[in-house]
Amino acid sequence: MNEKLKEYIEYGMYKAKLNKKELSSVMSLSYPTMLSKLKNPDTFAVKELEKLFDILNLDLVLTINK
Repeated sequence: MNEKLKEYIEYGMYKAKLNKKELSSVMSLSYPTMLSKLKNPDTFAVKELEKLFDILNLDLVLTINK
């Protein structure tokens, strides 16, 4: 699921026209922490994923079910 989640987040970033640095700022995470979490999305806390998916306008339920 890790690869699918990474691709889904990248797709959301593309649609939202946000780069990693901008996303880290919006998420209130340091840039190195954001890079680490994007590299291994399994390390996101549930609340962080909820916030991330809200920002990127993605559906968390569809991701979990795939």
